[in-house]
Amino acid sequence: MIKRLALALLLVTTSALAQDKYTPTNPIPLGDNLLSLPTSHIPSTGTWEIRFTHRFNGSLDQGNGSDRAHSLFGLDSNADVGIGFSYAPRRDMQFTLLRSNALDDVELALKYVVIQQASAVPFSAAVRVGTDWRTEQNLQDRTSFFGQVVLSHQFGRKAEVFIIPTFATDAGRVVSGTSSAALFKHAFNAPIGAALMIRPALSIVGEIIPKNRDLPNGVHADFGWAVGLKRAIGGHYFEVLVTNSNATHVDQYVTSTYQGSGLDRGDLHLGFNIERRFGK
Repeated sequence: MIKRLALALLLVTTSALAQDKYTPTNPIPLGDNLLSLPTSHIPSTGTWEIRFTHRFNGSLDQGNGSDRAHSLFGLDSNADVGIGFSYAPRRDMQFTLLRSNALDDVELALKYVVIQQASAVPFSAAVRVGTDWRTEQNLQDRTSFFGQVVLSHQFGRKAEVFIIPTFATDAGRVVSGTSSAALFKHAFNAPIGAALMIRPALSIVGEIIPKNRDLPNGVHADFGWAVGLKRAIGGHYFEVLVTNSNATHVDQYVTSTYQGSGLDRGDLHLGFNIERRFGK
């Protein structure tokens, strides 16, 4: 009898230890996105979310000191703004809809978490597919389709790094007179991101979008970058950032250009995001 009880206890303990090895790591509070790039995180089943994005068009490096003060360091300028919604019908699946006034671009996407990091699994992986529909007038090539793989590794409970290989069709813009068309029929890039939690629920977040190697001759573009602070409070995420690119949609950032112009690494645009979750 004692031997049977000991064997049963051993089996239960072994099973519990095996489950612990595959229990997902407690994530850093980053939400669904870093600043513009997606993360491999998804909220719990049944969670709704609303998201606001705001990127000032004025650059901090334009003009002399008087000009900058007059424009309140770009805060008096126009802005590219977006509003989006998301829903997680399952713990590993999320639908998102984001609309920006930049070309009246509407992005619809599905994200699916393939695997989550655990003690026996060294990384998290998600796939994200969707479409961008540009509804502004005088446009050619209005629709893009994209696919992304979101790979991440979390270091303890303080830091996480991401790489996001991305493919998109009919991406970027070539402006001619009052009309514009796609710069790329097919575009590929592999943005990277990182987050470091410096205090509970407060993180420094950075993104880099490499210069696209397939840019046509004569199109000068630097890499895209963004750095900001993210604060998680209850069901809210507040993000304040500086960036050289106002892109928030896949078809906008995958080419390392924006609105028909190449990126300048010295541009300094202020921006912010606000996210609010509802549900479980």
